[in-house]
Amino acid sequence: MGFNDFLNHRCDIYHIKSEEKSPGYNLPSSPKFSYPDEPDHSNVECKFGTKSGTATVTPHSPQTTYDARLKLALPWGTDIRVNDKVVDLDSGYEYTAEVPRKIRSHHIVVYVTRRSHQEAL
Repeated sequence: MGFNDFLNHRCDIYHIKSEEKSPGYNLPSSPKFSYPDEPDHSNVECKFGTKSGTATVTPHSPQTTYDARLKLALPWGTDIRVNDKVVDLDSGYEYTAEVPRKIRSHHIVVYVTRRSHQEAL
């Protein structure tokens, strides 16, 4: 059984983009961060470690929120960066990537967090 057999999930990865935007009235521009509409890397093999993470379900009005911090394993060479948006293709949940760690030139591990709304860390 190899490492690729361990990767039983699929995800899309969106790199965060920065653009300078002025609010007008001769005010200086400030950076605005956003994610593109199309993923930078689509249908990437991965493994969401649901048992190694923490998840919280909080009842709110009008709907319940699901916040989580999970461990994500990716194959070696996957381009993932801090604050990238990772979308689980099975559930449709969106996560924000923390600092990726390269493990012995074999694979990449990154913790991803989900909050009630998508935001940069």
